[in-house]
Amino acid sequence: MTLSWQLVACDNLLLCQFMVSYEVRDGNYLVARNEQDQIVAAGLLCRIGNGEAQVDIVVAPQYRQQGIARQLVSRLISQADEMLLQRLTAHGESKFWLALGFCEVDVNTFAYILTQAERQLVTTWHDGIPVTKFLALDIVQCSENTLITSASMEASINVHQSMFAGAIYSQAVLTGWGLIHLRLQCSGIKGSIVLASGNIKYRQPITSEPSGKVVADLPMKIFTPLNAGEKVSIELEVVMAGGNSERSCATFSGRYVILPISNTD
Repeated sequence: MTLSWQLVACDNLLLCQFMVSYEVRDGNYLVARNEQDQIVAAGLLCRIGNGEAQVDIVVAPQYRQQGIARQLVSRLISQADEMLLQRLTAHGESKFWLALGFCEVDVNTFAYILTQAERQLVTTWHDGIPVTKFLALDIVQCSENTLITSASMEASINVHQSMFAGAIYSQAVLTGWGLIHLRLQCSGIKGSIVLASGNIKYRQPITSEPSGKVVADLPMKIFTPLNAGEKVSIELEVVMAGGNSERSCATFSGRYVILPISNTD
C-alpha cells in the first residue's frame, strides 16, 4: 500500500472526522493518506515541557498490523529531531514501543532520548568544564547501554607524544558520567551525579584518536529511589583506547553517586 504523508492543522475537517472517537489536541498532526486520499493514521507531538513532547498516535483499525504505526512514529521522531527536542514519552503496549527503541519508565509509560540530548550534554561539558572544550570532548556513539566518546589527540599530547594521564582520566570519568546522565534524563527523574571514587590502570600509551567506551545495563528502576529522597550508587568501568583499535590502553573503574533533587529546586 502506498501512503502519502502530510501535516494538517488540528481543526482540519477530515482529521476531525477521522479522530471522532479520540481526543484532538492543539497542534499540527502528521497524517498518512491511502490511495483514495483517506486518512488512515494520525500522530502528534504534544509539547509537555522544556525540550519534551508526548507522542500520540492513532491508526484506523482496518489498517493496523501493517507497519503504519512504526512508520508514523519514525517520522515523528525525525520531526522531533528537527524541533531540537531532547526527550519523547508515550503510552501504550510495551512490545510496540520497546521495539522502536523506547525504554519503559513506568507502567505502560515509555521514553526516548533524542540526539539533541547528546548535543546538549556535550554543550554542558564544554560550558561547565572548560578543559573539555579544549580537549574537544565529543560523543561518537550513544545507545541504551553504550556511550563512546572522542577527544583531540593534538590537544592532549604530552612531551612523550602520547596522551597525558590527566586527559585520559578526565575523558574516562566523563564518559561514565555521560551514560548515567542520559539514562537519568530518559527516566525523567531529577538527580545530581557526582564521582564518589575512581581508580585507573594505565596499560600502554595512547598515541592517536583517544576514545572512551562504557557499556552498562542501567534499567530505569535503578533510579526510582531518588523519588523517595534516597541516593543511588552506580559502579562503571570505562575502557580507553587509541586509534581504530578497541584494545584497552587504560581502564577506569568508578563509583558514581546520584543525589536526589527536589522538584522545587
